[in-house]
Amino acid sequence: MSDSEIPAAETSATRNTASKAEGWRDIQAHITTGLAVFAVILAGAPYVVPQVSAWQTQKGLLEKPAMLRDASEKLQRQANEAMDAKTREILKARAESLKTTLYGNKMDPILGNPAAAIKIVEFLDYKCGACRAGSPHLKAFLDANPDVAIIVKEYPIISKNSHLAAYALAAAEAGQYEAVHYAFMTEQVDSDEDVAPILKAAGLDPAAIKARKESEDIQNYVVQTVMLGQDLEVNATPTFIVDGEPISGTDIPGLEAAVQKLRKKQKS
Repeated sequence: MSDSEIPAAETSATRNTASKAEGWRDIQAHITTGLAVFAVILAGAPYVVPQVSAWQTQKGLLEKPAMLRDASEKLQRQANEAMDAKTREILKARAESLKTTLYGNKMDPILGNPAAAIKIVEFLDYKCGACRAGSPHLKAFLDANPDVAIIVKEYPIISKNSHLAAYALAAAEAGQYEAVHYAFMTEQVDSDEDVAPILKAAGLDPAAIKARKESEDIQNYVVQTVMLGQDLEVNATPTFIVDGEPISGTDIPGLEAAVQKLRKKQKS
């Protein structure tokens, strides 16, 4: 064997060893990442992976993003269930006194058929990403269920700015709530200048609607709605209430099941 062949053999062996080591590190990354995420799911708390480098954890998550997504979704469901449980207790304890507040406020806008036999309450915020993402699915749900209507509680808790809610309420008084509502849910609306073309497209006078939205009764309504939501511990939007049952998030199967249950109850 020549001297030139010896280094070549050593280099090949070194590469093989390095490749095996890297493969083992990859396996370690997947195993430890899986254990870490599994611990998060079980404990609902952060988990510190011992003696695992940052790049191993990052590599595992990047190559197996479904694990992180599944864990995140499970934690979100658990959080929603906890919030719903608190709201459910309050609704049950104050069922009679809340009937008028939830279902009898004439300033509440309506989505769908106002004469529908089944009324769902929805707390929403136009700056809520989940509200915006779920809006087309909710519209399709209403179109498929003409006996269902949504009583909207304008609940601006994310942006802490009630001007869009007030505009929507003023548009509702003018009979154009749905057109303005769905535009607010789909378009980027930040200022009065952004609102004006939406109002014009709905056949409304922007100046008149702006003056109305700044009225004392509309401003008071928004404040009272925020207080109602806080009183019911509605800490997320959208939150729906169907016959005393809170549902956090645009859970269409959950809404369908709750509506079907209420239909049977009304027939009995």
